[in-house]
Amino acid sequence: MSSLYVHIPFCKSRCPYCDFAFYVGQTHLAERYTEAVIREFQTRLPCMGDHPVFDTVFFGGGTPSEIPPDSLNRILDKVRTRSGVSPEAEISAEANPDDRVRFAQMAAMGINRLSLGVQALDNSTLRALGRRHTPADAGAAVDAARRAGFENLNIDLIFSAPRQTTTAWRGTLDRTVGLSPEHVSVYGLTVEPGTAFDRRMKKNRLPLPPEDAQAEMYEIAQEKLCAAGYNQYEVSNFAQPGFACRHNMACWDRRPYLGIGLSAHSFFGERRTWNIRPLMAYIGSVESSGAAVEGEEVISPGERRVEQVMLGLRRANGIPESLLGTIGRSTTLIPDHLLERREGRVRLTGRGLLLADLVCAKLVRSCFEITGEFTSESEKAAVMRREGRAAPTGRPTRI
Repeated sequence: MSSLYVHIPFCKSRCPYCDFAFYVGQTHLAERYTEAVIREFQTRLPCMGDHPVFDTVFFGGGTPSEIPPDSLNRILDKVRTRSGVSPEAEISAEANPDDRVRFAQMAAMGINRLSLGVQALDNSTLRALGRRHTPADAGAAVDAARRAGFENLNIDLIFSAPRQTTTAWRGTLDRTVGLSPEHVSVYGLTVEPGTAFDRRMKKNRLPLPPEDAQAEMYEIAQEKLCAAGYNQYEVSNFAQPGFACRHNMACWDRRPYLGIGLSAHSFFGERRTWNIRPLMAYIGSVESSGAAVEGEEVISPGERRVEQVMLGLRRANGIPESLLGTIGRSTTLIPDHLLERREGRVRLTGRGLLLADLVCAKLVRSCFEITGEFTSESEKAAVMRREGRAAPTGRPTRI
């Protein structure tokens, strides 16, 4: 089975923390972009082998719900007719709460998992994050999703926002649990280069919570969500039993995925490719040649092994101890309260999950310093670039 990621880059407004590939005020190009996505899909499909059947499809962005549902439907129809979609496929789409009038149409076309960009459920934090909706809008969006027939709903949340308090965060979590989504994603705010928050931080105008408060917020999320019946299966992801995101799981398992759309990433046969990022450059490239690949890299055996370790350790069940091999000697450098060995597996503790990127980076560096496993400077540099980056899911993200 394979996975498909489709990037829809259009947004109503620019969130001050977001560094994904998105465009505001460009929805007049949605029709042309849709045609480009369909053509690119047809051109790139052979990369996935003969007659691939997609077990997961993920529309990400940007904001997929920003374009007419008919555009999403046309893309999905082409995927079904040119390749195949498993009858039991997980078909996800991201959406904003204020696009709830489109949820019924999205469900009717076969999208069966909706991911709502709620981020917070108090007005102060929503304003700090530059979000357009209110807590009431978020509740109305959940109601609309249920009426549309969605039985698999994710809510995205952000903690450590400017001036956010632990009290406000507790309230957001309590209200989220009250909405009863099947899945909750919890992300600590990261100030990315080039964003509005980055510019404010450089001017000392971004009052973020202190580090100890940020750590407490993460632990509060673990406590409250697990007490409400959610299982933490990855650093940032909590799900009711049976509702872990299958698309993300497939990508973390390093199974093949095809990324379509501007800046999207693909992975197949130990090769990773990524697309052109600028909107008009992407459209122009696809219209002229059928594709828009900007670059690619071949994953060496050493890089593959480190990716397996780093992606695996971000998950709650960890990795088989045997996977570590010579890297295993370096785990002695990680404090016991962050990393534990049990029944043939190595996993991060609850506190270790908070520091997952740092722990993984230390393991990689220790591997270089202690085992000498990577002798090629270019290979070493390629692996080091992966330190701390988000797990690949096809999305144009920090991978």
